[in-house]
Amino acid sequence: MMMGQLEQNRSEYRWTRFTSPAALGDYRLAVMERFLADFPEGMKEGRYLDCDLESLSFEPRSFDLALCSHFLFLYSDRLTAGFHQRAIEQMLLVAREVRIFPLQSLAGNRSEHLETICESLAVPGREFEIRTVDYEFKRCANQMLRIR
Repeated sequence: MMMGQLEQNRSEYRWTRFTSPAALGDYRLAVMERFLADFPEGMKEGRYLDCDLESLSFEPRSFDLALCSHFLFLYSDRLTAGFHQRAIEQMLLVAREVRIFPLQSLAGNRSEHLETICESLAVPGREFEIRTVDYEFKRCANQMLRIR
């Protein structure tokens, strides 16, 4: 279904890294198969953890960097601003820097929660910026939120 939608909306995407919806589908299938093959061993070794993004169980500042890709902001129609804020605060608790990409919802518009989140981030001792990145698959979805 998703590949069919990509084909129907082909002009909304930049086909430089992936040459076609079929090539993208093949790539995603290979990545999924690689992950599924690694998952059982990764769970045993502790490389994959079952965590709640609103309540992370790591010590404060355990990580230099926390990345969130294609989850927050993308599902703004399903996840509340409160969920976004709690998730970001948890990531900031366990990491010195947080990066979130992209800032668009699935509909292709800038997330309705972004302004509220940025307002909540404007506190003494915290820096944040919206930065344009080199990667752009969906047109105009080439910005990330960087928080320190």
